[in-house]
Amino acid sequence: MNRIVLVGNGFDLSYGLETSYKHFIGKYWKDQIRYFSDNKYVDSLNELIKLPKENLEKYSRTTLSPFYEMYSFKEFKEAILYRLNLNMIEFQNKFLEKISDKNLEKWVDIEEEYYLQIKEIIQFQYPEQREGVRDFFLKTLNIDFEKIKIELEKYLINEQNRRKIEQFNFMNIEEDFNLVDFTTNGLEYFFKKYFSETEEYRRKFEEKLSYLKNKNINKILCKTYIYPENTLFLNFNYTNLAERFISCIYSNRWQLEDWAKSKFTINYIHGELNKPDNPMIFGYGDEDDELHREIERKGGDYLNNIKTINYLKNDNYKRLLRFIESDLYQVFIFGHSCGLSDKTLLKTMFEHENCVSIKPFFYVDKKEHSNYDDIIKNIYRIFSDKVSMRDKVVNEKYCSQLVQCKS
Repeated sequence: MNRIVLVGNGFDLSYGLETSYKHFIGKYWKDQIRYFSDNKYVDSLNELIKLPKENLEKYSRTTLSPFYEMYSFKEFKEAILYRLNLNMIEFQNKFLEKISDKNLEKWVDIEEEYYLQIKEIIQFQYPEQREGVRDFFLKTLNIDFEKIKIELEKYLINEQNRRKIEQFNFMNIEEDFNLVDFTTNGLEYFFKKYFSETEEYRRKFEEKLSYLKNKNINKILCKTYIYPENTLFLNFNYTNLAERFISCIYSNRWQLEDWAKSKFTINYIHGELNKPDNPMIFGYGDEDDELHREIERKGGDYLNNIKTINYLKNDNYKRLLRFIESDLYQVFIFGHSCGLSDKTLLKTMFEHENCVSIKPFFYVDKKEHSNYDDIIKNIYRIFSDKVSMRDKVVNEKYCSQLVQCKS
C-alpha cells in the first residue's frame, strides 16, 4: 500500500516560513508605507499603485514620518484619506485593490476572488453597443492577476532563501498504517497482503479487528507496524521545503528506521519557483461550479487561469494519475485547506477506488481551537458521494496534530 502526502501552506508555516497570503500582502504594504514615508516615490511603485504627485509635494518628510508606525493597508488608506486629506490612492492594479480591501486570509481566498471576478464579468449586463467593455475588463483582470503572481514569486524566493532550515521533525510522517483509519476495502487488502500467509498472522489480524468493534477502541491497539511501500509528497506549495524534508529522511542516520525504508518522491503539482519548465500554477480548479459551463462556452482568455488547462504544460498531473492507479493508498493532509480552488484534482484523488483513507493533520491555535472541522467541511464540499466520504475520512479521535517546528 502507498501513501500520498498533500503538502499545503500550513506545512511551510509549521517550520516558520512566512509564506501565507497574510505574510505576503502584509510585507507588500509595509514596503509601500516605508517608501511613502521616505518620499521615495510620488508617482508610482512597481506599476501597482499610484499617488497623485501634486498632492504629495505639499507634505514634508516631517509630516510623513508617522507612517513608519503603520503596518497595514487599512491604516495606510485611512491616513491618506483622512489624516492628509488626499483624495485617492490610484490603483494601477484593480485586482490588488480588491484583495487589499478585503480581509482575506489564505491563498485559496485569492484564487476564489479571481474566479469571482471572472463570474462578475460574465454575469454583468452590458449594453449591446458596449459589449467590448466585457473583453476590456477580462483583459485587465488577467494582466493584473499576472502581476500579482510575479510579485508573489519574488516574495516567496526571498522568503525561501531567508529561512534556513536544517532540522526536521518526522513525528507525523513516521506513522505506520493503523487499521482504525481504513475503509472495508482497505482492511480486506491488509488481510490478503500482510496477514493471510500463516495461521498466526490470521489470528493477529482477527484480534486487531475485534478492537475495531469495541466502543472503547484505542488506536494504539490497531497499529500494524507496516509502512508505505511508496510515499508521494504532492506539493501544492511552490517552495522546496518538502524536498529538503525528503533529503533529510534519506540521510544516513535514518536508514535503519522501518518508516524511512519507504520510497519517497515529490511532485510539484503547482510548479516551482524560478523554474520556467515548471511554472507556478495559480488560479481556479472547481469545474463543478454552476457557472463553469458558461466560462467554457466563452473560451479564450476566460480559461487562462483554469488549473486543468495549466496542468497540461508538463507531466506532473499524469505522473500523479499513474501513482494513484498503481496501488491502494492512504492520503495524509499536511497543512492543506482542501479548498474549492483545487476541487477537481482533489475529487479525482479522494473519490478514486484506490483511496482507502483520508487523514487530516490539524493545527491548534493559541486559543486551543483545532482547524480539523474547517478541513472536513472543505472535504465534504469536494465529495459527490457522501457515503464514501464518511467511510474514508478518519475521524478526529484518531487524527493527530501537525507538528509545529518553528524556532
